[in-house]
Amino acid sequence: MNILHISAGWEETNGAAVMARKIAEDQTLRGASVSFATWASPSALRRADEVWIHCAWKPCLWWAAFFARSFIRVPAGSFDPMRLDFSRWKKSLVSPIEKFFLRRASFAGVTCEAEGEWVLSYEKKAQVRLLDCKRFNWGSKSSFPKRGESALRVLYMGRRHPLKGVEFLETAVKRLNEDKSLSRRIVLSVVSNALGSEKEEAFSNCDILCLPTLSDNFGIVIAEALARGKRVITTDGAPAWREESQAGGNVKFIEGFRDGSDEFRLLALERALREELCHEK
Repeated sequence: MNILHISAGWEETNGAAVMARKIAEDQTLRGASVSFATWASPSALRRADEVWIHCAWKPCLWWAAFFARSFIRVPAGSFDPMRLDFSRWKKSLVSPIEKFFLRRASFAGVTCEAEGEWVLSYEKKAQVRLLDCKRFNWGSKSSFPKRGESALRVLYMGRRHPLKGVEFLETAVKRLNEDKSLSRRIVLSVVSNALGSEKEEAFSNCDILCLPTLSDNFGIVIAEALARGKRVITTDGAPAWREESQAGGNVKFIEGFRDGSDEFRLLALERALREELCHEK
């Protein structure tokens, strides 16, 4: 099978492109011939058995959808109500185009049920299919210090996605570790799709879980951390945990994170982590 992936950009910082490559890796293992492009000629698009179109709102994506014999949309969070609020008037102008191609697609591939609901809320006639999330195994583990060492061991458990905020966490940790006035350092471990003993090891070797999400249905990993007696930092992107924080539990809840500026998010995370650094060892 000849599969062509189309994205408006292929930078390593582009979450949709990272997702596309992970999907392509899985397809290659299954014997498909995979290629990548931003723009492709009509003949190249017609030759492909499948065209996977990532993200939304870009003319190069509509071009691909127009000429492809068969195509699949991967919105990569594009229809999250929060994202629709950005440049709303521009998106409303091209909304008929987006809805037309969502209806024409073989299906819209989503990574969770919540994203499927966003797509159907935007275009009720779209066909939605949950992708195999085991494909999205982004994980970069750093070595935790052993118990008794002075570093604060912070765990992020989840996929690397623009809505999950892990980039803000990584930057905040870097800033704090460069602050010479602090006597303790932070060791951050980013783990995705850990199961069984691997998951238990990740939880047992951390002091605190941080989920700096911009949008989460529930945040099941928070419940898992609390069940293991771990402290948690999260945000109003996971509103289900607001009451737990207000009740004086082990949840530190950052308000205004979801709709705040990037600098506000960084400062809020730094403040929360700085407080944890001062927590009794």
